[in-house]
Amino acid sequence: MDLSALIRKTGHSLVEIRVRALRNIKSKLDHGLLGVPDLVQERQLFVLLLEWFNFPEVPEKEVVLDVLCSLSKVPRAHMLRDVGAVEFLTQLSPNVEEQLRGIIDSIFDQLFHLPETLPNCTPAREEPPVRGYFKKSGPVQTDIPPLRAAVNSTLRCLKFSTFPWLSLTPTDRHILSSNESSLRSNNQKLVWTTCELLCDVIMQDFPAEIFLQRPSIVQGLLSLLRFDAQNGSSYIAHRAVSCMRQLCTNLRSRLRFHRDPSFCSSKQDPISQNSSMSYSREVRGTQHSVASSTEECSPRPSVVGRTGQRVRGDGQDGDTVSSSGSSSQGAAPPRRPLQSPMDTAHLEGPELEGEDLLELQMQQWNLTQFCVATLEHTLPLLRTERLKEFQRAVELLSETALLLGASVSEELWDDPSLFALELKERLQECLETLADILSYHSSRNTEQSESLIVHHRMAYMATAIFTIRLLQALFPGERAAENMPESVVAAIFQLCLDSPFSEAFPTIHETAVAYLEMTSSDSFDLFRRVTRAAHSLEATCAFLKEGEKNWLELLELGTYAVDGFPFHQHLPVVIECVQMCSYMWKFAQASPLLRKESQKIFLKLLAYPLLPVKAECYTCTLNLVKDSLGIQNVTRPVSSVSSGVHFVLHERVLYEICTFGLQDQVNSAAKDILLYLLKGRLMMTAETWSKFNEAIYPVIPVLQSYAGTEDALGNCILLISEASDEAGDWICPPVPFHPINSIKAVVQNDTIIHCLFKILLSPLCNQVESVNKLYGVLTSETVDLVLRRSAAEQLLVVLQDTTLHAVLKNLGLFGHVPSGMWGVSMLNVLVLQNMDCLLEPSVSMLRKLVYADPSLRHSLAGNQAFLLTLLRESIFDSDCLPHALCICFFNRSDHSGNIPVVSPFSLPASVIRRYSLPFQSASHHVVSPYCSVLAPYADLLTLRSAWEMLQVSWNRAWHSGIDHLVEQLRGHQSDIADDIRSGLQDCVQAILSAGSHAEVGIALARMKLYLLTDRLALKHTGHNSKATLQTLSWHPALERFLLVQPACSEDEKLLVEVVSFLNMFFSQNRSNSDSEDLRWTLELLLNQVSARRSTALHAELEEPQAPVARRLQRELTGLFNTLLLRLGFTCALETQLANRLLQCLRVSDAPHFYGLPSLERTLRAMAHVSALPGWSTHCPSLDPHMLCVKYLTGLLEVISSFYVEWGGNSMSFMGKGVTKNAVICLLHLSHEMMAESKDKDWMSLWSLPHEQSADEQSGAQLGLAWLVPLWVDRDPEVRCASLGVGSALSSVASGCQALSTSCQNISGGLWGTLLNILLEPQESSMVRREAAFILQNLLVMPMPANTEEAKNFAWQGPCVHDDTSGLALVGLPALQALLYHCQFFEHVAQMTRTCYLGRQVFSSSLPRISNAVTVGAVFHTWAGLFMLLATLLRRKSSAVFPSVSAVPNVFFVDVLWPSENYKCNSCLLAGLIDSTVEQMKLWQTQLNLGSLRPGKPGHKKKVEDVKTAMEIVRNCLYQHNESKAAATDSRLASVIHSLWPWLLLDDDAMAAALELLCVYTANCSAACSSLCSGGSGASSGQAVARGHVSNSLMHAVMRLASQVASENSRVQAVAFSLLSNVAITRDGKGLLHKSNFLQHFLSLPLPRSGSKSPGPLVSLWLQLLLNMSFDEDGQQMIVKLNGSLELLVALAQYRRPSTKPVALLILHNICFSPANKAKVLASGKTVGLLASCLDSNLLEVRAVGASALWALLHNYQKAKVTLKDPSFRFKIDDVYAAAKREAEQKMHDPLNAYLFKCLEKLKQILSA
Repeated sequence: MDLSALIRKTGHSLVEIRVRALRNIKSKLDHGLLGVPDLVQERQLFVLLLEWFNFPEVPEKEVVLDVLCSLSKVPRAHMLRDVGAVEFLTQLSPNVEEQLRGIIDSIFDQLFHLPETLPNCTPAREEPPVRGYFKKSGPVQTDIPPLRAAVNSTLRCLKFSTFPWLSLTPTDRHILSSNESSLRSNNQKLVWTTCELLCDVIMQDFPAEIFLQRPSIVQGLLSLLRFDAQNGSSYIAHRAVSCMRQLCTNLRSRLRFHRDPSFCSSKQDPISQNSSMSYSREVRGTQHSVASSTEECSPRPSVVGRTGQRVRGDGQDGDTVSSSGSSSQGAAPPRRPLQSPMDTAHLEGPELEGEDLLELQMQQWNLTQFCVATLEHTLPLLRTERLKEFQRAVELLSETALLLGASVSEELWDDPSLFALELKERLQECLETLADILSYHSSRNTEQSESLIVHHRMAYMATAIFTIRLLQALFPGERAAENMPESVVAAIFQLCLDSPFSEAFPTIHETAVAYLEMTSSDSFDLFRRVTRAAHSLEATCAFLKEGEKNWLELLELGTYAVDGFPFHQHLPVVIECVQMCSYMWKFAQASPLLRKESQKIFLKLLAYPLLPVKAECYTCTLNLVKDSLGIQNVTRPVSSVSSGVHFVLHERVLYEICTFGLQDQVNSAAKDILLYLLKGRLMMTAETWSKFNEAIYPVIPVLQSYAGTEDALGNCILLISEASDEAGDWICPPVPFHPINSIKAVVQNDTIIHCLFKILLSPLCNQVESVNKLYGVLTSETVDLVLRRSAAEQLLVVLQDTTLHAVLKNLGLFGHVPSGMWGVSMLNVLVLQNMDCLLEPSVSMLRKLVYADPSLRHSLAGNQAFLLTLLRESIFDSDCLPHALCICFFNRSDHSGNIPVVSPFSLPASVIRRYSLPFQSASHHVVSPYCSVLAPYADLLTLRSAWEMLQVSWNRAWHSGIDHLVEQLRGHQSDIADDIRSGLQDCVQAILSAGSHAEVGIALARMKLYLLTDRLALKHTGHNSKATLQTLSWHPALERFLLVQPACSEDEKLLVEVVSFLNMFFSQNRSNSDSEDLRWTLELLLNQVSARRSTALHAELEEPQAPVARRLQRELTGLFNTLLLRLGFTCALETQLANRLLQCLRVSDAPHFYGLPSLERTLRAMAHVSALPGWSTHCPSLDPHMLCVKYLTGLLEVISSFYVEWGGNSMSFMGKGVTKNAVICLLHLSHEMMAESKDKDWMSLWSLPHEQSADEQSGAQLGLAWLVPLWVDRDPEVRCASLGVGSALSSVASGCQALSTSCQNISGGLWGTLLNILLEPQESSMVRREAAFILQNLLVMPMPANTEEAKNFAWQGPCVHDDTSGLALVGLPALQALLYHCQFFEHVAQMTRTCYLGRQVFSSSLPRISNAVTVGAVFHTWAGLFMLLATLLRRKSSAVFPSVSAVPNVFFVDVLWPSENYKCNSCLLAGLIDSTVEQMKLWQTQLNLGSLRPGKPGHKKKVEDVKTAMEIVRNCLYQHNESKAAATDSRLASVIHSLWPWLLLDDDAMAAALELLCVYTANCSAACSSLCSGGSGASSGQAVARGHVSNSLMHAVMRLASQVASENSRVQAVAFSLLSNVAITRDGKGLLHKSNFLQHFLSLPLPRSGSKSPGPLVSLWLQLLLNMSFDEDGQQMIVKLNGSLELLVALAQYRRPSTKPVALLILHNICFSPANKAKVLASGKTVGLLASCLDSNLLEVRAVGASALWALLHNYQKAKVTLKDPSFRFKIDDVYAAAKREAEQKMHDPLNAYLFKCLEKLKQILSA
């Protein structure tokens, strides 16, 4: 199958074609139509897949990486490495999404994975299985692949898999093996010592990933975590925990290191590259750079300190041929093919002997495996009752959780791989263990001591925080519900109900609630119910304790309090609510809103479902009524007491009491309330009695149902009904209709007798009315009764449809019904005339009407005559009228309180029960409408955790906060009083009153655990433990332990705990509030230092022997380092501490091999001390220079002992911690000595002393030879720091000389070494940058230009010698040859291209923040390199510039020079500009000479070079005034003028020249003047293609701009931009005016009217004129052009928005010149245009027009007279009013404010 066409399409410029081709290939792979072996042969496919990420639009990134991962699995995948995939993917990995990093890591695993069958080896034959006693461990095929194999595949579940593999020397392997064996020893002392050694030395020297790649030591440490503390071995578990924590900290540091863009490197760790026996070319091939393609340019430093010759036969014998390369040599020999590991094994023998790398790599742990194993072994330690052990375990787990979050991807729970399944299972088991631990620490036991209760509580809180943090690292929100174990969900539910925890750690609690919502809806609903109940309890307490009366808030709190009765049942709340309601209804001016809300609460209490609450409410109401209407008030004014019952005198309240209170268990109180009200007429004011009448009237039907003779209320109601005739203001109607239907016979009979008496007395003559008003047949007296009855019956049928009632009313049939008169007259006529046949249908019509119309019922119910008529007829004829009569009687009982009912007519259920009605009515209000339905609450009261949460909420609110609650509970056992403040206060008090070491230790452990839980919870607010502790007086508690010398080992142990606490205190939550604590600590330490009694520094001075002393030294060193980091400034402590630390470097005085732990700690402390500038200047007894010298001597001694004596560039990791810290100290020291040393010869102090040996050569001065091997150390940080030292030392001349002398015996010398480092593409950018700095310093040194000058120069510069030709070059020629030989500029081009492409990849694939960070790192990385280029150009422009020009311009110019991230030195830029301009002069001369030889046309190449040079200069000038001054001094304009004829031959070159001049003249008057000055740069006889050059460059540009643009619009546009720049200056405007160039503006061709676009040339002219119009001279020049104003007005009227504001701005500026105002005013079109601008929709246009008119009217009386037209003034007024409104709305808009100001001034001028 021919795949070439398909593969080519993957690199197509169109994204659709690329994506289609990629999907085609992927589909063929997935369906087996293509095999990976088919594609792996296609090198172009590898290249195009990698270049996929270089396009601006990068879709299908995951598919591309999947294909690359598939291709990397086959043996021939080395082709992927050959095309640069390792470097490319290394740069890409930190800048892609997290889910894609796992795929890239898998590709790396495959690329660096050794093949299972090595080349040149015959695979073993497959032997038949042999059964025996044991199975041999071999590559047996199983159904489940091994875990490591799964890691090598594409795992979506991992964000980070394994670190790059690091090989070990036999010595290192022996060290690790010995420590592993010691860890497994039965000798506990040996195990303890091994853990100390691991923590203090080995883990400081070896990279942390070594212990994952060879996990046997980690396995041993994990096994030690389970030592039984009961057997006295808890201290071993403690040390194992410390080792594991140290390892986790180091792993985090290494993870940050590998993700740091500055140290990002694809350079593999070569097993023998940096060893004393230098590696061969074949082995070096895998990391060979282009710069080292020849033998001579590959410096390999010899062993410093070993004077014997290098061992022959190591593959480097070629170095002895020549000390350096020669530019005359031929091309480098081709590389040999890359060898397999088996082929190179004999060359690496000492390092690889006895190790099977394949097996080792298969057994290594990835980061996730390490984290999970640590979790599994550490979590059981949390189930302890020993606080210190718990605290150490939490510290380890917190570090582990951070690593786990950095390694596990969110896609873990979707990954179906076996590795992911196993990982999920193990993680779920860990979570279940955490749930069990939470349950263990939350269990209660009444027999536990108070200290144990506190321990369990603190342990529970810390474990809970860790659990939530672990869940955040593992579970995205949508995956928690499916994968979280049920026990964890239950534990989270209990945590959510933990009220003290939620108050102490609100953020963690919110996260727990979120997880609960996602995992269990039932538990979450229960939690919400408990939360609402707790809120109601808190509101209840707040309601009862409310101080200042904010009634609205109080009512809201009261509502919540009422809802919380099922939980608190605090009946005083009822009294408060009722009294509050009574108070709010007392006053007529009270807020209706407050009345309404308080009545809601009162009604809810009257109808509350809980009987005690309801009874209390009725009792309280009765008491208030008694207090207001009782007999005791007879002597008091009525008005002062009766208002207290106003809250009861409302329809809703009385309805509730009468309808439900009288029939409930509170009926006694309800009857008493009503009796007091009914009998309280004499105790009420008229207003109060009127309110009572209005309120009771709708409730009378219900109230009269209780009329009777059995009790006082019934008799009262009967008496009221009988007495209603005599009392005109009585509450009941004159006729008591409702008792007629009473279920009590006595009441019913008495009511009927009373009604009959009323009926007999009523005059019938008054009932006769005119019959002629009746309508139609029904009302006609002349119509036969049969017809009238028939009409009535028909109307009755019509009225069954209620929708037709209104229609019939409109016809006039029931026109008089609302007044009730029709009904009365009809019934009377029918009765008097014996028309019984019409009575029944008429009453039926009436019944239907009143049933459906409440307003009609209300009207008829108030008509006594009508009701009496109905009653009379119903007594004598009970078949027709009872229904209608009842409807009217109970008119007010069919609703209550404006509560809508469904049925047109219904009665309360109590009314139906209390009356015997003649019909069956619909009912409502079976229960009170104000009765609240209580949510289920019994389960909350029985659930212990819920009940405890409610208890805490109530008590905390009742006692006004947790602090007061704690005070109340002090002295009582309680596990809810875990307030942080009180806990810390107890700890401080315990330390002050402690009588033993153990008591202080426990208190310190508690305080540390408080700080640790805050750190776990990321609690950075002012309410954390540290901030709380700072408010307490804790200094005296710890001060005595720092002042008193330890007298025994127990004292030392306690001091260790004190210092450890201080270290944790100062390293956590750094804030400005730490200053007082820092001051206390510093004063304490400084006082002790001056008295030489410091416990702290005394421990540093002595070599600790006992384990406790070593621990004390470790903690003290950590405290000092923390204090130095926190200070941020130098002080006396820093200098004195530096002096004391210096005494710890007593290396030469030690009679035996000194201890590494103490030395490494000392060097780390020295690195912290020397980090800040000026650290040596605060010692009164020691000169800064002398202190620095002593420091230097000690550090050089360390370097000599650990690096020189150990063989220089050793591969062993032992001692690397000492080396790294020593080099960092030297780096700090170099800058300190440069700044503070007064000795000018300080550089000589950096040389190592003479060596004493019988060998003649050993007596030579080593100088700085000790520094050079560090430049190629195995550790990138050492390489970077040591090169930084070289950069600092080379900043002085003696340093350059010393470095050069020290590198004489190295192949390539100093220059070759640095160039090799700089040009190594796989090296990290920080290392290469430092090398560039050194080269830059070397180039600043004066060097000879030839051999003759070299005799007079002390500094020779580079020296190149060729043994074959005998040629020798020094100085600048040697530099040129060396740069050429090393292909320096080709490398620079490649680096620049990589940088540019990298930026494009980052820009298209990264988020904004990550993009900015990454691109910034890229540019900063190459800053030193291009400063070096600038220095080279300054030193030797003629030789170097052609090479710089060869750098691809698009990358070099457009990316680096104009970047804001790259700020070059001004003098270097000046040198570059000067060199470039000189080179342009040279090219101009060559072009002129070449024009004399017509037969050799070579000007195109030269013009292209000129174009490149101009682009470089352009970007150097960009926004750089110093560079522009340098260009002016170099006469840049004159040079370009001389090149003008040649530029006219090339449009691109001309455009580049004009762009350069645009940048040059921008905001630079000197540059503009240089263009306007005269001077001919054209020589006679030159070929000019497009015109004659005038006497200045400005004239040439004007001629170019005036040409008619055709295909060359770009040149014309840039020419106008240049003219616009120059037109701002006086010289430019004068030249434009005198040359008549401006006349071309008047001849512009205008398009037809209405056109949107007048053309690009118009825009160019307008911009030019605008720049001219910024001063008065230019304004007058424009106006002097005849017709210019009219043309500008015409251009301003085009609809294209881009031209209108510019033309208006020109006219606006012209109006400011007093000399022009007459011409503007004379041009009516101009004034009209400006006036029309005020009507524009654009704010900018309105502002320009108003400003121009203001300028025109200012101090110009004629304009004032002309524009005082009324219409114009009205327009100004309207616009002013609109602008004023807009200004008020947009107060912060400056343009709108300016418009308003202009209009205001216009209005003032016109009104004057």
